[in-house]
Amino acid sequence: MSEPQERNREAARSSRGNAMLPWRANQENATAVVFGLFETGLGVIRSLGQQGVKVYGIDYKKDIGWYSRYSKPLHCPDPLRQEQSFLDWIQENFSDWSLKPAAFFTSDDFLISFSRNRNLLSKHFVFNLAEHDLIQCIADKHCQFQIATKAGVNVPATWPITKAADLDTLPDTMLYPAFIKGQDVNSWRRVMGGAIKGFQVENDHDLREKIAPILRNDVPVILQEVIAGPDTNHLKYCSYTSSDGKIFAEFTLRKIRQYPVRFGVGSAVESIQNAELIEEGRKLFSGIGFKGIGSAEFKYDNRDGKLKLIELNPRYWQQNYLSTVCNMNFPYLNYLDISNQTPAPIESFQTGIKWVNRYMDFYSFATYRREGKLNFREWRKSLAGKKVYPDFAWDDPIPALYGIDFGRKLYKLPWALYKKLFRSSNHVRADVMDVERHSRA
Repeated sequence: MSEPQERNREAARSSRGNAMLPWRANQENATAVVFGLFETGLGVIRSLGQQGVKVYGIDYKKDIGWYSRYSKPLHCPDPLRQEQSFLDWIQENFSDWSLKPAAFFTSDDFLISFSRNRNLLSKHFVFNLAEHDLIQCIADKHCQFQIATKAGVNVPATWPITKAADLDTLPDTMLYPAFIKGQDVNSWRRVMGGAIKGFQVENDHDLREKIAPILRNDVPVILQEVIAGPDTNHLKYCSYTSSDGKIFAEFTLRKIRQYPVRFGVGSAVESIQNAELIEEGRKLFSGIGFKGIGSAEFKYDNRDGKLKLIELNPRYWQQNYLSTVCNMNFPYLNYLDISNQTPAPIESFQTGIKWVNRYMDFYSFATYRREGKLNFREWRKSLAGKKVYPDFAWDDPIPALYGIDFGRKLYKLPWALYKKLFRSSNHVRADVMDVERHSRA
């Protein structure tokens, strides 16, 4: 038996979710492969599995989606740090399948590797991806904002910074506060981890002090004006476009809160209808010739009332399962389209349904509580109504148990709550060597 196959057998034996599978995965009946088993991948797995699609879930380390009853988990090499080993692993495990499975990408690591090796990987999978040059441009935040501007979309003022001398070329008209973030996601995460999106700076001295250790680690960054407004000004446009340019579905949501607050990932979001957001999303995606699945985050600027682009992602977004609960199942539409089953477009979805990461949102509440901006009653009221969670589902409960380390984290809960509510600080040190290292956001 080959080494990759032996690793797969060991990985399968260690998965607690596999005993619940209503089918046995093999080369003939596994019809979809989800790359990346973070919350994003778990949402895609559930959306496919609940429709009867048989799924393999693949990642280079265990994560919450590993334990879903709707997929068979497999361990693979790191697609970026061990790219050739990853490609060899794909060849060994998928080269003799009689039918190509549909491939889904839920993390940047797999997306980038697949995109630049698409000619090889298209021999083993069917998928719908934007052109590689476009994905490369989107991965570069400065390039991303340049093409968005050409498409007629409003963007915040942005300056690329690759060396300390670039700070001397900033215009005198630049306004503070400003925000430092990575120019490309992989360089940033290599040093900063996935939990830290960037740093707000209040003046020139603050800028130079916080950017220096980042540049010393050879991480190119962009400096961007801060768009004025609360977390609820953040909106997201999500869509799926076929390879021939047909839009099958469009979904919109707004953030209720995010973590870290003001510059983080949506910890509580809600499905909404917003015609202006749809118009701007279409303008952006059509203007750059985008195909496949993607999302774009915008924010209303309180200074001029305009929607401005925050970020464009050419893959599934973290809260994708919310759209499925709202009767707009993007992964299943994606699956039907790339497997030539002619899906019908979905033109409406339910609004007012919330996606809540309870842990992140509690941390967000704790921060706002310490700042005197949110009390417990207001927080609870903001979460009222129908909700969906990234970890727990009645038909797929094991991932939620994994999230609490199968009960072991409950022993530490009282102390963790005390620290978050009364002792911890939301200020993140600019010393990049002390940043908590996470691999995903």
